[in-house]
Amino acid sequence: MPRRLVTTLLASALALPLAACGDEGGDSSGGSADGPIRIISIGSFESAVFSTPQIETALRAKVAAINADGGIDGRDVELTVCNDKFDPNEATACAQRAVSEGFVAVVGGASPFSPQFLPILEKAKIPLVAGSASSGAPELESPISFPVNAGAPGMSLGNGRLAAEAGDDTVVVASDNDGSQTGADLTIKGAEAAGATMTKVTMKLGAPDVSATVAGILELHPDAVALQVVTEDALKVVKGLRQAGYDGAITGPGSLFPPASLEALGEFAEGVRMTSRVVPSTATDIPQVKEFVEQMTAEDPDAQPDDLALNAWTGLTLLAAVMKGHDITDGASVIAAFGDIDEPIELGTVPDYPGIPDTPDAEEYARVPVFATVPSVVENGAVKLDGDFFNPLAS
Repeated sequence: MPRRLVTTLLASALALPLAACGDEGGDSSGGSADGPIRIISIGSFESAVFSTPQIETALRAKVAAINADGGIDGRDVELTVCNDKFDPNEATACAQRAVSEGFVAVVGGASPFSPQFLPILEKAKIPLVAGSASSGAPELESPISFPVNAGAPGMSLGNGRLAAEAGDDTVVVASDNDGSQTGADLTIKGAEAAGATMTKVTMKLGAPDVSATVAGILELHPDAVALQVVTEDALKVVKGLRQAGYDGAITGPGSLFPPASLEALGEFAEGVRMTSRVVPSTATDIPQVKEFVEQMTAEDPDAQPDDLALNAWTGLTLLAAVMKGHDITDGASVIAAFGDIDEPIELGTVPDYPGIPDTPDAEEYARVPVFATVPSVVENGAVKLDGDFFNPLAS
């Protein structure tokens, strides 16, 4: 039976048993250039707070398509997913598993705990490809990280700029956890760079009642409200604001509003503006987006593709293109293949990937070749492209 892709807790647990973890030291060496190419994805696929099963579906859909087309130079790709359960200890265990079981790359997950697991991957020279940068800067700075876009920092900075377009007095709503607070600080930076003032309002993560948060926002009489919370809290805040009569601008990262969330919000979602890592999955006039949607649907007819799923799919598309024509034996061989990129790789869903830049767009995010985010807006219950990619740090 197909799984419904929602960002809330799954009705039945994903079967993701962890193998015994080996020593986290040493390079990921000793592999073979024959047989399947084994990759792993580390992320919060299921937890009580944050769940991203749609990422697994996107990756499995892409793997199926790659293998149906002959694999990578005749070698099948094998995917394993490791659920960190929104727990830093589990995320560390997943990275240790990547080392002990000899995976050649980690691809496309959404985990807030990359500061915990990146050192393990760095020591073993296992690349992280197209992480969502849910932990912010660490994923965009690590020498073994190969992001395809500006990730969560780009969206947060862009979130502030979108809010500033609505007026000078703005608010950002953040949860009382480190990741949300970091995103809110970047949102403030983006708003201030655009000439607006922004006040932070902090709410309890997963609060069942957001009436006090809504009242606190309304007391500030903002021109715009920027959201830096998890999807479940975003739905409650948007609905609460609209029911209280607030008709000003609401902005947020694109990953907050997958199709199921827009359906749940109904008319309350109209006009919400977002910044995303990738173009909206509704932009099927772009060939790669059309391919993504078709593959997701083939993998699961109930699939609800979103920003995070498309980011993961894009990352695996990049990884497959980079590995082609190379003897892939371990993580170090994948890293070497990235170093051989001699012309930009067209991805369609993000700006073309030219490889790690000598001079990055944003010095603090040195691994991002093109530091940009793309705006979208909710119209008639669907997310629509609302402009071109832009650098949220540009003056």
